[in-house]
Amino acid sequence: MHRLKDNRRAIGSARLAMMGTVVLLIVALGWCEVIGIRADETAGTDAAKIPQFEKDVHPLLKTYCWRCHGGEGYAAELDLRSLPLILKGGKNGKILEPSSAEKSLLYKKLAAKEMPPGNALKPTDAHLATIKAWIDGGAPARYTGGELTEDEDPPLTDSDRNWWAFRKPAHPEPPAVQHADRVRTPVDAFLLARLESKGLSFAPDADRTSLVRRAFLDLTGLPPGPDDIDRFLADPSPDAWEKLIDQLLESPHYGERWGRHWLDAAGYVDTVGSDNDATIIKPRDGAWLYRDYVVKAFNSDKPYDRFLLEQLAGDELVDWRQAGEFSPEMKELLVATGFLRPAADNTGENELNTADIRHQILYDTLQTVSTNVLGLTIHCAQCHSHKFDPIAQADFYRLMAVFAPAYNVQNWKKVDERFLADVSPIQKQEIDKRNAEIEKEIGEYNKQIAAIRDPVRQKLFEAKLAQIPEAIRQDTRTAIETPADKRNEVQKYLADKLGALVAVRPEDVAAALEPAAKSQIAEHESKIGSLNGGRRSYGKIQALWDVGPAPTAYLYRRGGYEFPGAPVKPGFPAVLVAHVPAPPIEPGAGGATSGHRTAFARWLTNAEHPLTPRVIVNRVWQHYFGRGIVVTPDNFGRSGAAPTHPELLDWLATEFVRSGWKFKSLHRLIVRSTAYRQASRVEPGDPATSGASIDPDNLLLWRMPLRRLESEIIRDSILAVSGKLDRATGGPAVPIKPLPDGMVVIETQNLPPGANPFRRSLYLVSRRNYQPTELSVFDQPLVATNCTRRTSAAVALQSLAMLNGTFATEQADQFAKRVIATAGGDELKRIDLAFKLALSRPPGSEELDKSRLLLARQFQRSLSQPNTKPAEADEQALAHLCHMLLNTNEFLYIP
Repeated sequence: MHRLKDNRRAIGSARLAMMGTVVLLIVALGWCEVIGIRADETAGTDAAKIPQFEKDVHPLLKTYCWRCHGGEGYAAELDLRSLPLILKGGKNGKILEPSSAEKSLLYKKLAAKEMPPGNALKPTDAHLATIKAWIDGGAPARYTGGELTEDEDPPLTDSDRNWWAFRKPAHPEPPAVQHADRVRTPVDAFLLARLESKGLSFAPDADRTSLVRRAFLDLTGLPPGPDDIDRFLADPSPDAWEKLIDQLLESPHYGERWGRHWLDAAGYVDTVGSDNDATIIKPRDGAWLYRDYVVKAFNSDKPYDRFLLEQLAGDELVDWRQAGEFSPEMKELLVATGFLRPAADNTGENELNTADIRHQILYDTLQTVSTNVLGLTIHCAQCHSHKFDPIAQADFYRLMAVFAPAYNVQNWKKVDERFLADVSPIQKQEIDKRNAEIEKEIGEYNKQIAAIRDPVRQKLFEAKLAQIPEAIRQDTRTAIETPADKRNEVQKYLADKLGALVAVRPEDVAAALEPAAKSQIAEHESKIGSLNGGRRSYGKIQALWDVGPAPTAYLYRRGGYEFPGAPVKPGFPAVLVAHVPAPPIEPGAGGATSGHRTAFARWLTNAEHPLTPRVIVNRVWQHYFGRGIVVTPDNFGRSGAAPTHPELLDWLATEFVRSGWKFKSLHRLIVRSTAYRQASRVEPGDPATSGASIDPDNLLLWRMPLRRLESEIIRDSILAVSGKLDRATGGPAVPIKPLPDGMVVIETQNLPPGANPFRRSLYLVSRRNYQPTELSVFDQPLVATNCTRRTSAAVALQSLAMLNGTFATEQADQFAKRVIATAGGDELKRIDLAFKLALSRPPGSEELDKSRLLLARQFQRSLSQPNTKPAEADEQALAHLCHMLLNTNEFLYIP
């Protein structure tokens, strides 16, 4: 033991000695630095004394010059962000002569204090000396330009190209299975083959009442009514299920249900900016037109390839700039580009209209598109090549170049400028011209009216002023006639104390006018009214369009716009182009656009694209079964999850394309399958119960997953059951408002014409961070960029909202009134109807007995309250039963 301690001491001493030597070496080297003994200086050079561009000069140019010649604008076509761009010069020629500051226009303008112009901050003498020393020293920089380096655009390997998600989807034959009687669509064959390999099979079909409720909620987002249930149960035909599905796919509510899924992935909101203050709501005028476009597209079964093309490049498909009048199709194509507008844009505020925020809007747009459509985390390649996927940093900036002509950071359109009128530019010009003429005519009439009224008003004023003591009369006149923001303290006091005494009201002037003057004013006002009736107006379309020639795009070294590297051309990820060649980029309709986005959309919708169809069919599957075949719907790369059923995913993707990219065909394939029609709850003793031990997470789908309704569908279902739901479709959003206690509620007063607080949740104002409380407690997503998969958590606030919340209790009362109006005074009919409305089924015998007991007890409790009449107690008791049904898990979950 002692020997071991001695050995440890010896080792410790040796380590200390070694560390001491290292420390002495470091100190010695450091002292050499201090006294100036450096390798380059010992070689007799002064290179170390020359300022470096990135460290010493770049920050100075950013401070003094970039406002006009950097990230936010290129005045005189001059960009001072990197040495290659400085050497390139501007429209006035070269500005830098390396090794000669006195010959360099850059230095001469700064030294003469001519730049920056006006009262802008000028460089100090020390900073000018640094810039001069840098130029005289040869203008050295680490980055001197050139083509993309191997590190910036690394070579692709066979392993990269052969990643499962980057290969063209196959169209495998559905496998043979033992229990072929359980195969209703090819979807079942793929699933059943995996189940049978584990000794499992599908669960039995759900009962017909559960199936009809499931179909209504999944396809329309609303529960079936009692008549819907009775009609389906009474149909004995073998194709009754197919007929029901066709009926639901033709419902206008289908587009609302599935349009909401797409709007999540698109990051749709009705507001502007980051939405960080609950009390400030900044609406995006006309944004709702895009929401309605999406709903219409799903209802009309617009092919997905066309749907993407219109949203990415609708403005490039028609020559809207030269149109004499917008056709409905032209207007729809412009509205469709609202897909590219939801990114949080704060540039409407001057202090936030900066280069970094402009770029962030472009980055967020790129992230939304890539995660939504491609299922790739391309945004991870902004600062460096992707750490997991074969996506080079240059790929990110090539894709950014696709959108740069529309989101041009040097020719920026602020959020309040980034809209189109819903009439053609020619019509807008005519309308603006005519309205200006009307405004001018009205101005003339107002002058004539003022010429009649002003002398009378002045006479009345003088009479009132004469009542003021003479000592302060003139001071009072001066105080009243001086604009409020220019009054001194004495004038403010006089105006505050005496202003009301000398004020002349319009009605005072009107009463003092002679009859002829009154008649003349009435004639002028009548003409003004006629002129106002001739005004024309137009709405706003939150569209996206190329704002000018395509700017030069650069690879930003380290991901910062402050460090532009090599120029890049618009393009797409090389690993995907290896499988799907990029189409040629041609100018859009009329030649006024770059055609970048059209080429991108056509590349995405190539029938052989490996990702576009896989990603969208996976998300459709996710909405039906609670998780996708790939459980990371926005990440099909190496850091994402592998597909649980790769052959099925490929078959669905290729079948989707073969069907003409039609969503309704895909829905029919899935909803008609045995997999979808399984029971979600397996009874004890059924062979399917073995799945609980073999596949506890139900990845193989041996039963239908139980799924909770989304926040909007919970609210909509409550309104549908209570009978208060307004089923009108489309139109401007219903306003919401925050309360001082932190609650966010739907506005019920001062509503705009046609607005109804009981419309579907899709039509409420959608904010980025502050949703109505009854939605937010049920996991309404916060929209940072977009949402490709919602969470479903269980928290205490949900129970509190359903039990004690104003909305739930008020709608329970309305639910009870509806039951009484339909079922009358028969208690058994009331209970039966309440169960059918809320749960889509009649009560069981035990439920019936307990419901009757609840009604009796609550009736007596209500009747015991002062001044309560029997009829009121009866309704209140039924409201308790209705409220209880709304709080059941059965109401909140899809069976």
